[in-house]
Amino acid sequence: MTRSELEEFCRENGFWVTTYSPGDGVTRYRFASDPGDYFAVRADFTALGLKEATAYAIGRAHGLGQSATEHGEGI
Repeated sequence: MTRSELEEFCRENGFWVTTYSPGDGVTRYRFASDPGDYFAVRADFTALGLKEATAYAIGRAHGLGQSATEHGEGI
């Protein structure tokens, strides 16, 4: 998954991701329930690198889907 695909995936699943690359070779991916700037959002999780960010996003989307199913809302 590319960075833009990750951003789109998150939006489609009801949460947001912003990035910060401080120049040390590791991009930070900050996840939040509301859109906003990397430094201004109330973060739910910050992943180090695209691989960790992708794993978190897929897990979060799956968890949200499970929660909706448990409450009879469907996905």
